[in-house]
Amino acid sequence: MSISMSPQEIKVFLAENKVCRMATVDKNGMPHVIPMWYVILDGDIYIETTGTTKKVKNIKANGKVSLVVDAGEFLYDYRGVMMQGRMEIVEDSALFKRFREAFAQRYFGSDEHPGYKVLTSIPNRVLLKFVPEKVVSWDYRKWKFE
Repeated sequence: MSISMSPQEIKVFLAENKVCRMATVDKNGMPHVIPMWYVILDGDIYIETTGTTKKVKNIKANGKVSLVVDAGEFLYDYRGVMMQGRMEIVEDSALFKRFREAFAQRYFGSDEHPGYKVLTSIPNRVLLKFVPEKVVSWDYRKWKFE
């Protein structure tokens, strides 16, 4: 019996959850894993961050990344999606604006929220687009334990 999610189940799962773990690799081959908020626009995953961070430096040197979104506390309800691919820096200001609008609603409920205003006032922000090459999913709720 397969415990993989269907493409529709993956879409719903990613929309319901709000934190991914993003792994990049530094110049010495050491993994760098950090939790990140993400937004899905037109089926693509976007992440905003500061352009001077280690993760952005790693992406500029080697665009290969992995993202994991998971949920559940016990074996029988554990589920997740692991995606491997590459990250691109987006230069499209109209797309960045659309991202910010969706980001404000998803994480703050409004672009008037003080937390949103503080976060988006940080200088040198960049928008990253994830381009998947491999997607693996699991949903242990499909597993019959009897």
